[in-house]
Amino acid sequence: MSHACVGMLETSGNLLLMPTQAWDMAPGSNQPTNNFQTIRNEWRVANSNDPSTNNLGKRAVGPLGLSPVVAGTVCCAVSALCYTSATCCMRQLAAMDASPSWVGCNKELVSVIVVGPWLAYRALRGHTIFPSKRSLLILIVVGLGVQLIGNLGMQWSLGVVGIAVAVTAVFGFMLTVSAALGRVLLGELVSRRSVIALGILLVGLVLLGMSSWSIGKAICPDATRTLIFLGVAAACMSGAIYATLTISIRHAVTGSTRPDAIVFIITTVGVLTLGPVSVAWEGLSGLAATPVEQYYWMAAAGVFNLIGFLAIAKGLELTTVVHANVLNASQVALASVAGILIFKEQPNPWLMLGIVATIIGIVLIDRPKDDSELADQHA
Repeated sequence: MSHACVGMLETSGNLLLMPTQAWDMAPGSNQPTNNFQTIRNEWRVANSNDPSTNNLGKRAVGPLGLSPVVAGTVCCAVSALCYTSATCCMRQLAAMDASPSWVGCNKELVSVIVVGPWLAYRALRGHTIFPSKRSLLILIVVGLGVQLIGNLGMQWSLGVVGIAVAVTAVFGFMLTVSAALGRVLLGELVSRRSVIALGILLVGLVLLGMSSWSIGKAICPDATRTLIFLGVAAACMSGAIYATLTISIRHAVTGSTRPDAIVFIITTVGVLTLGPVSVAWEGLSGLAATPVEQYYWMAAAGVFNLIGFLAIAKGLELTTVVHANVLNASQVALASVAGILIFKEQPNPWLMLGIVATIIGIVLIDRPKDDSELADQHA
């Protein structure tokens, strides 16, 4: 039986939340065994405010006999810790002056190695794995942007402005762009509450920009204002690219593709693109000289990313979609604490205000609703 769920996509240590339909495919068929009305009804039940029910509207019991709320919260907390740990690994690699492209390639390779055999096993059992050719092409094209602009920009930004500024800027800009693209491309209506939240996010981004000078100078004493500005801009650009990926998935493959297949496609694109880029930038001799310690950090980042994906996939299956925003906010807070305590990034009033504003904006923002949903609510 198919069921509605809230899927997520992991990339560069961050969450990209998207509504997806976990279909059961008839072996050898590209058609899901359900219809639009059923999808719509299950989606509404799955996103109800009653966490005591599972995504089919039945009373649910979480793992180890825990209630869904407790089990889901634990899974979300584990996911937040894992994603933050992955970002910390990447921040450490930036401090070690590791090649951003080589870091990205090896981090993504972990998911390819683990998820690839699982998808092959499902394919051998007659399940449809990949989306249509059109949707696959869209994912590949957007995946190129994610890897060559989003992930490379994020990794470079970590070495310029640090983890506290970079992660906060990524989340703030990602949600802002997601709302704009959702309205323009998908016709989603932005509520008054979300407009206020987006305004707070923009204020947070301005405050982060004001804080970046002193932090950037502490990380790179020779950095110019232009370089530090580009560091913040790179983080914002990464957020915009991640938002584009989310919108592309919702527009092209919602209802037909499993989240693990999407992860495999995006990470495979990363390995196939960032690998050659690394050879071109560093040369074979340069890559061969990569210290073994750096490979440990790269592998750890990839493992934490994958565990974070599995944990949040289960967590959002057990809890309401509202937990996603709390999860995002907790990642911003955890990354900021890690930057200050572990990497000795120098806090300042502008940074703290920017972090607080971003967390408030993330928590306040609503899930977008389309015209038909609003009409049904007023019927």
